[in-house]
Order: sequence, then structure tokens, then C-alpha cells
Amino acid sequence: MAKFTVGHGLDDYIKDLEDVQMLSSKLIGRAIYYGADVMANEIRKQIQALPVQKEPAKRGHRRDPSQVEIDGMLEGLGIAKKRVVNGFTNVKIGIDGYNKHVTDDYPNGHPNVMVARSILIGTTFMNRHPFVDRAVNVCISRVEQRMKETIEEGIEKEMH
Repeated sequence: MAKFTVGHGLDDYIKDLEDVQMLSSKLIGRAIYYGADVMANEIRKQIQALPVQKEPAKRGHRRDPSQVEIDGMLEGLGIAKKRVVNGFTNVKIGIDGYNKHVTDDYPNGHPNVMVARSILIGTTFMNRHPFVDRAVNVCISRVEQRMKETIEEGIEKEMH
């Protein structure tokens, strides 16, 4: 009859795997933040590349965003804290706050999220520029690669 003996090397390897499992949620959270950072930077580039309305638009004509609106979106762009819901770890990349275009209707300035939405889908007064769609199309593979590298680095670090 054959005899199989397990040495200390396998026990150490099993312990390392258990340690990695305990760190998995931390590694996943870090990977998602790093991926979100890559995406947020690409969205920032796409916002900066938007055409700027130089002259006032004629009444009834569509216009491009003003520099104040673009600056407001850039200032308000950020990544929210991670949330775990039903076992899924998520972060949100969004635009928050107000720009410096103060009016009677908006004494704090126009809400950046309203401006971004107007630009993304277009309105009767704003030209459509789907900058988020372009950002996703341009860098989704880089985001996935960054997340993969982060997890692999974390596992490798823990295993050695």
C-alpha cells in the first residue's frame, strides 16, 4: 500500500492561503479604488477635452458648456467611499457640488450634477457630449488590468 506524507511546506502553504482569504475583502476594496482612480482620471481628461462655448449662444440655439461649468465639474469630480451590498463591493465615481455661475434661481451656483447630465444627454439648449461613455470605452481594459495587478501584487506579497 502506498503511503502519502504531508510535510510542513504544505501546512505553511495552507496557512498562507487562509491569510490571503482573510485579506481578500481588503484586497478587493483596494483594487476597486485603484481601478476607480484610473477611470476618474480618464473622465477628468474627457471633461477637459470638452469644447468650450466662447461666445454667448443665440437665443433658441444649442450651446457647448462654458469654462465655469467645466471647472465646476472638474472640482466636483470624485470617488465615493466603498460600499458592500449583498456581497458586492462598489464605489461610485460622480460629480458633486456647485459651480460659480450664480443666478437668481441658483444662488449657490448651478449644481454640477445638473450641468453634467445636460452635457451627457444633451438638451434643447445644450449640445450632447457623452464624455463618460468615451472615458469608459477608452480605459475599461486599463481599469481591469490595474485591478488585476493590484490583487496579484497583494496575493504575492502575502504569500511570501
